[in-house]
Amino acid sequence: MAAFSFLARNRRSGVLFNQTEHGVQIARLGRLDERPLTLDAFAELAPGDDRAIGNWLEAQLPDRGRGFVPAFCGFHPAERVLLRETINTRRFAEPGYLHALLAEQARLPSTKDWFIRALHPIEGEEFTAETPPRPGLLLGLPFSGVRELQNRLRRQRLRPQRLEVGTLALLGALTRHTRQIAYPHGVVACELGQTQTRIYLLGKDGVHVPAALPHGLLSIEETAMKELSAPDVATARRALEAPTEELRGQGRRLVRALTRHLKPAVDYFEMHTGQPIGALFCAHLPAKLSWLEEALCAAVDLEFLSPNLETWLPTVGLQLAPGTPVPDRSWFQALSLVGQLAPPPVNEPKA
Repeated sequence: MAAFSFLARNRRSGVLFNQTEHGVQIARLGRLDERPLTLDAFAELAPGDDRAIGNWLEAQLPDRGRGFVPAFCGFHPAERVLLRETINTRRFAEPGYLHALLAEQARLPSTKDWFIRALHPIEGEEFTAETPPRPGLLLGLPFSGVRELQNRLRRQRLRPQRLEVGTLALLGALTRHTRQIAYPHGVVACELGQTQTRIYLLGKDGVHVPAALPHGLLSIEETAMKELSAPDVATARRALEAPTEELRGQGRRLVRALTRHLKPAVDYFEMHTGQPIGALFCAHLPAKLSWLEEALCAAVDLEFLSPNLETWLPTVGLQLAPGTPVPDRSWFQALSLVGQLAPPPVNEPKA
């Protein structure tokens, strides 16, 4: 009977769970053994509102009983580190080589209890001792952040089928998308946090990782507070979530603190690599604030790169249930977590 129970797991519905600083994106998945994989019932909830998450799960999965629901989960712990460094794979036999390299390059006092991997900057595959020494992406995060999310998921009776740093899924999906549309230039991807913005430059030789920008959503909210003479940040945030035409017209001014650092980072990359950056994609903005992405693009004179989800979903083995509205573009990063389940088309390099 245990074997039959195991075989039945993939025939059950599942959940997509993506946690950022600004909230939790959660959606219902259809049968996990079917392709294309079906999604519906999308929701964005406050980041720490476990009660709302539990209520949503009960409403959307009323037949789950007391068992655990399979989930594909992305998260973005504040302590995560992603660097582009030359990886000497000949030293992989040395105990603690990657830990020492990350500690040195990220200026960390210790990486003893950290998960660390070296990845190909274009294909995303893990380096091994057989990989020739070359520049790669050095990923690290403390196990404490993993355990914290695992405990949260356990309380909601969610069993992760996959738990990964959502940044990697996003960069892989963007790389694959730009190949599919034959986009001729590089792309800058921004993960807009509360007090800083992490940026990633996707060029011909893979992902480059400049230093994080010292401004995030809070800077935009504080600027809006001044422009609107709002009494506090919360009032300014509500105004940003329901912008008037006048407020939209002030978009460049609202993102000025951020663009003062973003533009030089893009210019530096172009000057030192000879690769032009043509477009920008901004992740982690809640759907109600997605209009700020267009303001950011205009302020740094870049194209607005936003995959059309209606046409993108079938290319990665996903589909919406009949009658389900197409989700906002802010879901692209979250959907890339399950879009990775579909194999790439024949003869396409892995992302």
